[in-house]
Amino acid sequence: MKNSRKGGLLLLLLLLASFVGVVYIGTEMFQVKTIVVTGNQQVGYGEIVKMSGISLGQNIFKIDRAVIEERIETNPYLDVLSVNFKYPDEVIINIKERTPAAVIPYLGSYIVINDEGYVLEIHRALDDISYPLIQGLTLKGCSKGKMVAVVDSYQIKALRHILEELYKQELQDVISEILMDDPNDIYMISRKGTIIRLGQAVELKDKLKWLRTPNFQQIDNSNIKSILDISVTSQAIFKPLVED
Repeated sequence: MKNSRKGGLLLLLLLLASFVGVVYIGTEMFQVKTIVVTGNQQVGYGEIVKMSGISLGQNIFKIDRAVIEERIETNPYLDVLSVNFKYPDEVIINIKERTPAAVIPYLGSYIVINDEGYVLEIHRALDDISYPLIQGLTLKGCSKGKMVAVVDSYQIKALRHILEELYKQELQDVISEILMDDPNDIYMISRKGTIIRLGQAVELKDKLKWLRTPNFQQIDNSNIKSILDISVTSQAIFKPLVED
């Protein structure tokens, strides 16, 4: 009998503690007081917070990370790396901003992508767009904020490697076009008309270094129509093009 009473009392105390815990969670101690945004440069703090839908005073336990990410990423220039909670009352949103890297012609329009292949903008004309123009990709479709859809996934994989290294070596302003028709034998055209045979998208760090040499700059600045073959990492072969 005594054991039964003790068990009942223990259960009652447990239920009471659970009730107090639920009430405590709902108190202002767990209401959002601080929203921190990191990684943003071009898009303002206030705009990102507004897009997140989080408001001061909101119960931190009722915030859905996935919903926050989805809301913010309606802006194709924003990639949410994480949404973290610093209890009891702080939300930390870590952002990576996407930057334009190239343009792809598609169905009479021009798709601006970042170096990972995410669609940032769609334009009807090139106008003042000065990023490298990507030729030869076979697209299935595109949607802002999503990875551009291609028929051959190897094409976009190779292109991503090229764009990443071009921007890393700050050579994007040297290149006018990247020809991706054959991802195993890729060509580029400089803004001054020199054809560059890149070959496969491998060992790009060493291949693209040739474009930083005085010899290439001299060739590129000349009026000689030429092709520079850097498909083999260890050598760069210059060939003047003979006009018919």
